[in-house]
Amino acid sequence: MQNPKTNGAKGSIIVAGGLNMDIVTVADRLPDVGEYVYGSGLHFIPGGNGLNQAVAAARLGSQVQIAGYVGEDDFGRAMASFLKDEKVDTRYLKVIRGAHSGTLLYMITGKVERHVVFPGSNMKATVSDMPEMGILASDIVVSQLTIPQEITYSIFKKAKRSGARTILNLFPNNEVSNDLLDLCDYVILNEVELAFRTGSKQFASSQHKDLQMDSATVMKHVKKIRTRSDQTIITTLADRGAIGIRGDELTVVKGIKVNFVDATGAGDCFLGAFATALAEGKGFRESLEFANCAAALSVQKIGATTSFPSRNEVDALGNKNR
Repeated sequence: MQNPKTNGAKGSIIVAGGLNMDIVTVADRLPDVGEYVYGSGLHFIPGGNGLNQAVAAARLGSQVQIAGYVGEDDFGRAMASFLKDEKVDTRYLKVIRGAHSGTLLYMITGKVERHVVFPGSNMKATVSDMPEMGILASDIVVSQLTIPQEITYSIFKKAKRSGARTILNLFPNNEVSNDLLDLCDYVILNEVELAFRTGSKQFASSQHKDLQMDSATVMKHVKKIRTRSDQTIITTLADRGAIGIRGDELTVVKGIKVNFVDATGAGDCFLGAFATALAEGKGFRESLEFANCAAALSVQKIGATTSFPSRNEVDALGNKNR
């Protein structure tokens, strides 16, 4: 569905969110306490939810601007350079003086992942650090919970005044204010995050394994977090696809069988692709299917931005699965 205020014009995607340098290694298993386990390779990959979502959208052909915060260090300079190489507009990217850039330590052992995040400059920013942003009705504004919520609230407030559409990725599992949720047209999260936010006993017993939620269970949980009747909640279900809920209407997109390697960044890829499809005026189901194809391609390679597909790859997979 097109935004009636845009007259069908294709807008930019503005991503406000965290940037981290991901330090990644792969090992056969996780170490026990006090034990050394040798990793196979060490990768320094620009990441963080904000950067990932911006790059995913840019690779699919969107005009993308990023609003975020890096430190006065080599990681910050490397991430800014990487974004420019990816054709992401960095006019709203700000250096926080005296701060280190966000950093993520990431260990992969098959389907098991362990993360340690140092938020650094992402969480040292304040509303006063927010640049003056020009937001148009045709734009789509995206954020997550990886920068201070008062900044996201301020940006979304301006977006709504401009008539732009807003997408919030409910990650990580920090508390989120209803005031911020009220400003969201689309909310995206995965089934584990949905269960966590609604106090599901199933989540407590799952120990973060796939919950295998069915449509009825997703609907029950979604009603607990939705703050507006016209709000759209999208729940991703790993290799089982995704469910979009508007009011009492469900849109179910089935998963695509692929050769799984690493799920890092798959959710960010999904969101960047979904925002791209919306910006292009695609309908809701078509946007979900497009995002589902992009995420399916991303899990076939290691890392986040290193795995994000091109537009030709997504279109080809979409045509194959019609």
